[in-house]
Amino acid sequence: MTLTPDLPAGVPAVRLKGRYIAPDGTPLSGTVSFAPPSVLTLPESDIISTTAAKVTLDGTGYFEVDLIPTDAPGMSPARWSYQVTEKLKGTPPRVFHIMLPGGTGTVDLADIAPVSPYAGNYLPVAGPQGAKGDKGDPGDVTLAQLDALEARVAPRPQEFTQSTPSSQWTIAHTLPYRPAVVVYDVSGNEIGGSVEYTDPTTVTIRFSYAETGSAVLH
Repeated sequence: MTLTPDLPAGVPAVRLKGRYIAPDGTPLSGTVSFAPPSVLTLPESDIISTTAAKVTLDGTGYFEVDLIPTDAPGMSPARWSYQVTEKLKGTPPRVFHIMLPGGTGTVDLADIAPVSPYAGNYLPVAGPQGAKGDKGDPGDVTLAQLDALEARVAPRPQEFTQSTPSSQWTIAHTLPYRPAVVVYDVSGNEIGGSVEYTDPTTVTIRFSYAETGSAVLH
């Protein structure tokens, strides 16, 4: 079981757990991160949080983590959500947002994570299967309609290419949230850079040296 260190005394917490497996039951490996707003303050506990919590799946594809509730008293900002980034071996990264109200005990990520209506190659396990319901009438939804639905529920990643060497990349996007950013050089290797969220629709990446390559915003 993977469990992060305990939160400081006096800081409220919600325990979040989850397990990832392939359709054949094989446990998946990788990391899941939970990012609050860039600066989160809890004056009553004299705490400032400025980074994401990251967990590594254990040998069974399982994790547990204690996180600050999204509605903790006196917290600033008062209304926000966690940006969840899944990086699992053999699957493309996935980004979505969740709320974790206090007083909810232990929460299973499979119960609150959004699910694509028809795509995906891994399975978050929630627990025992319930009773089988009655068979519904056949539907007439087309693949194009499903694609449109998925685009509204979970916006598709956006790609950016920097063909001219530069130590600063400025990227405009249309995602309705602060995106996670993965940067690659021209050979396809992931590289690091300082990511700044200039405004709600612009991301700036700074490097020590002029770079060319690409970025994917999730």
